[in-house]
Amino acid sequence: MGDTRPDGHAGRRHVRAGANAGPADVEDDTKQTDDARTGEAAGRGRRAQHRGALALAASVGALGATLVVITGGRLALGPVVRPPTAWFGLLDPVATDQPSVLPVVLFVGAALLVGAWWWACRRSQRGELSLRGVATLICCWSVAPLVGPPILSLDVYSYVAQGVMLTAGLDPYSTGPSLLGNHPAALAADPIWQDTPSPYGPVGLGIFHAVAAVTGGRVVRSVILLRVVATVAVAVLAWCLVRAVPAHRRPWTLAAGVGGPVVLLELLGAIHLEAVMMALAAAGLLAALRGRTGTGLALLTAAALTKWPAAMIMIVVLARRWADLAVDRAVDRAVDRAVDQAEGAQPRPSGWLAGWPVRAVAAAMIRDLGVIAATATALSLLLVPNGLGWIRASSTPSHGLSLYSPVSALANLLAIVTGTPGPALPGSDLLGLARAAGMAGAALLIGWLLVTVRRRDVPTTCGLALLSLALLGPVLYPWYLAWGMVPLVMARGVPRPRVLMAVGAAGAFLSVPHPEVLFVGEPSVTSWFSREGPVVLIVLLGCAGLGLLARRRLAGDTRAEVSGST
Repeated sequence: MGDTRPDGHAGRRHVRAGANAGPADVEDDTKQTDDARTGEAAGRGRRAQHRGALALAASVGALGATLVVITGGRLALGPVVRPPTAWFGLLDPVATDQPSVLPVVLFVGAALLVGAWWWACRRSQRGELSLRGVATLICCWSVAPLVGPPILSLDVYSYVAQGVMLTAGLDPYSTGPSLLGNHPAALAADPIWQDTPSPYGPVGLGIFHAVAAVTGGRVVRSVILLRVVATVAVAVLAWCLVRAVPAHRRPWTLAAGVGGPVVLLELLGAIHLEAVMMALAAAGLLAALRGRTGTGLALLTAAALTKWPAAMIMIVVLARRWADLAVDRAVDRAVDRAVDQAEGAQPRPSGWLAGWPVRAVAAAMIRDLGVIAATATALSLLLVPNGLGWIRASSTPSHGLSLYSPVSALANLLAIVTGTPGPALPGSDLLGLARAAGMAGAALLIGWLLVTVRRRDVPTTCGLALLSLALLGPVLYPWYLAWGMVPLVMARGVPRPRVLMAVGAAGAFLSVPHPEVLFVGEPSVTSWFSREGPVVLIVLLGCAGLGLLARRRLAGDTRAEVSGST
């Protein structure tokens, strides 16, 4: 039996044992106590240092975003644009006949935001930043874009104008906002899109119509409500990204996918429709990856009916699904034949049709295409009167011009080589040739990705295909970079995360509207930036990329030699 004496006897026994302890025991206890106190002090110091670094990153990023907001709204206005409100002075027009430092201030703000975002991505990638810490940073950085006016672009006013057109019984797929006359939304829209039909799908126009119906077509209220829609869409996007990856990768995925300048400045600040498109695309991709193919295809169809590039994700999902099904059925068939031969059974019919799972793949194709067709038909007929009109208007964005894109750089390079004066502008033969070459290159890359779709996971293929489409397309607007970045952060093994972060950083610096006001009175400088500047930038970026690849290969060869020698 055990000791049944009262606890007091045991306590006195321990007291006597403590009294009989020697000096060495006392020293050990003292040392352990001192070590524990030192460890606690060091832990408190590390936590305080971490909180200080987090607060500094939040402050720097918020300051950068604020600088972009207080300048980006004014710079986005053209000389003939009439904003519906001054928005507390943040939409006061900028004189285009005298130099202004506003582009420099915007550039500095973008640099501060990019620096804070890069720090958050690197710390979260090393496991030093929690999911809550990343969410806190994003909330701090997004305050200014959420409360400020529309920045960096006038597209949101075109959204409002198209919604007003629908409420008035007009067809945005047939004409532009100029048909509204002196309506404030039409006066605030970008002159480039005044007479162009809408390139947005039935889901996008359905949102614009609903907003205009709720607000009565009032521009400021419509802008605020559209920003609410974009904010909800970004929140849904963040949830999908976090749910798509393992727990240890969630902080980095949230930081890279939602905390970047492209999302904060373009999707929230400028209120671009990419917020809704990418939220639906991420939800559909997540559902498809989890085996809910029907739901995933329906959501991806809705995303494609918001803006057509989301259809690329649907194509990749279908290609991978059908390829996996074909290979699995072919393997099962080969195994059955091997078993029959081993058992001496009557061999089954052979030949290409017998060995290839035609029926299984055909049945899957019919089901999948049926879901897509039913969803597309329902949304196209229910949301807008002329639901299929957007197909013929999908090329409308190519009427614009983005100087600092690979295609424009190629056109300007051709102009320099051939001695053609001035930059390559829309409608010129050189720009048309460069755009055709870019689309051909994008088609080849996307075709190769689809042929080799089983070599990588689905999000990686989607991201690479959409980045190819954005970078080599006719125009490259900064918010187009979100097309490929969102799927790539959902990938199992993100290929070269620093390159992905560099793409997001480039989107921040491509956002500066009307930088020519820096050089008013210096036409030679303005001409250089619009003609030779894009060529120089693309060449420098290409050399930097080749240098990084060479460095990575050299490092790999060095590691191989070291491991071989050991």
